[in-house]
Amino acid sequence: MVELTFLGSGGGRFMTITQKRGTGGFILKDDVKMHVDPGPGALLKSWEQEEDPRELDAILLSHCHIDHTNDSSILIEAMTNGATQRRGVLIGSESAISGTDGGSTPFNFNERFVERIETLSAGDETTVGNVSIRATPTIHSDPTTIGFRFTTSQGIVSYSSDTQFFPDLVKWHSDARVLIMCVTRPAKHRIPYHLTTTDAVKVALEVKPEVLVLTHIGMKFHLQGVEEERCAIEERTGIRTIVADEGKKLIIEGDAITTSL
Repeated sequence: MVELTFLGSGGGRFMTITQKRGTGGFILKDDVKMHVDPGPGALLKSWEQEEDPRELDAILLSHCHIDHTNDSSILIEAMTNGATQRRGVLIGSESAISGTDGGSTPFNFNERFVERIETLSAGDETTVGNVSIRATPTIHSDPTTIGFRFTTSQGIVSYSSDTQFFPDLVKWHSDARVLIMCVTRPAKHRIPYHLTTTDAVKVALEVKPEVLVLTHIGMKFHLQGVEEERCAIEERTGIRTIVADEGKKLIIEGDAITTSL
């Protein structure tokens, strides 16, 4: 069984500041437990969902922006039992691990207690326990940004991270049973380096996941009406589409993917 627990569907600076939608990233559990992109609120939301961060085996950071990394230091503290045990894996892009200009990172002290640190670029592969992880390319304002493609015991779970649409995006996330997309803007409010709902439809129609998950929702998208957009995407694609609201879980077991809140 694979379980995904979402700790908020928000993203972008104004959503991060206001917390109209949480920005805690998500947790993937197979035989291992990994926290992906722990932005502001990740620690608190983990405890609220009874997800003990001391049980983490890995923390993954797609890029250095604060809405994806803010709580990484305290989660490293938790994963290493208050920096008393050398354990766990830290995986991320060049900017997330080394700093945007080669300088220090927010977790410069704590990272010494992590058992393994890996910097990935697009196409690189690694493993954490039974889960294989491949870094996927993006086009984002942080040029080292990566997405993650997880090959789990129950098939592929793929995460786009922040990116604008480009033709090969579909190829890198093909065959995903669950596709988690950072969809920041509604169709008529496109901005560089981010996906819109139109892009989500285009990618979903080609990837054909069993479930499409919308996250990294920005303020304009939030104010326009997320539920209406979700329904429209689901109607246009025929693919079950959900929003990564705080506490929502996806359980993948055999042929079934079930949702609980």
